[in-house]
Amino acid sequence: MSYRYSTALSHIVLAGTGIYCLNRYHGANLPVCAYSIIVTNSLLGVWRWGNPHYGHKIDRLYNFTSLLQILTSLPLVVTQVWLNLGYKEELAVLHCGASILPFCLYLAGRSKEDIIDASIALNVISLGVISLLHENYYGVAASISYFFNHFFLREGQFDVDIPITDLYNYGLSFFCYFSYRSL
Repeated sequence: MSYRYSTALSHIVLAGTGIYCLNRYHGANLPVCAYSIIVTNSLLGVWRWGNPHYGHKIDRLYNFTSLLQILTSLPLVVTQVWLNLGYKEELAVLHCGASILPFCLYLAGRSKEDIIDASIALNVISLGVISLLHENYYGVAASISYFFNHFFLREGQFDVDIPITDLYNYGLSFFCYFSYRSL
């Protein structure tokens, strides 16, 4: 089946949350890039999953933006949280650098799932710990929601009738909102 309207609806909700965060956030460019990637992927997802006749034609572009969303949305937000808290720029930028290796492996056509998972785990732990130390509870919530979303929902650890992509998109909506509030 090349279309699923419930998944298109979940992409609409995620795009709406991303647009809300983009409109409300007035700060540095890193979170703007993260939210823009999420919105772009969501709008492509609406077309991909909501168009029964032509949605399958953008599969490659949709899959690429999905990977880009996974690789960059969390590290960009984590980097900005570190910068907002006054840490050295070099230390903060390491979070963005963590997403370069999986992207290079993608371009080389190599397996990258373990490295992506390790990079996300390090970013989630970093966001959670630094937010907890500075009593930024929205940052802790963003960390927990992304961890749960990536390692449980995306990996399909639940046996439910709702498509995993839908649950992942709704979980990413929570991450977007919590990350916006943490900034």
